[in-house]
Amino acid sequence: MEDSHVHSSESLSISELARRCQVSTRSLRYYEEQGLLFPARNAAGHRRYQARDADCVGFIQRLYGAGLPSDLIRTVVQEWKLPDSAPRIEALLRTRHAELSLEAEELHAKLTGLEAVLNAVTGDS
Repeated sequence: MEDSHVHSSESLSISELARRCQVSTRSLRYYEEQGLLFPARNAAGHRRYQARDADCVGFIQRLYGAGLPSDLIRTVVQEWKLPDSAPRIEALLRTRHAELSLEAEELHAKLTGLEAVLNAVTGDS
């Protein structure tokens, strides 16, 4: 949902976008380095963002928060910008979910094994 005072042609500085998205300017620069954001540059060479970039930053934040690696986030964000991308994004995220589920099972097995060794060392049963 777009704020009534936000216009699609609105241009934001890096500090304005950071404040709007509640992220650091360093994060925005990192997202640009990772190929996730593509700000325009003004005549002085300063980054200029569109208001819609705030939605993209929010999406990127959620993906990082979910523990996705940068390369997968890049792929998902590229897809997100395309029409009718939901099925492709869903497939990417479901694949990652399956990978993490397998890793969780492997970690659980290792914890169980470690607990057995600890019990043997301490004499607990």
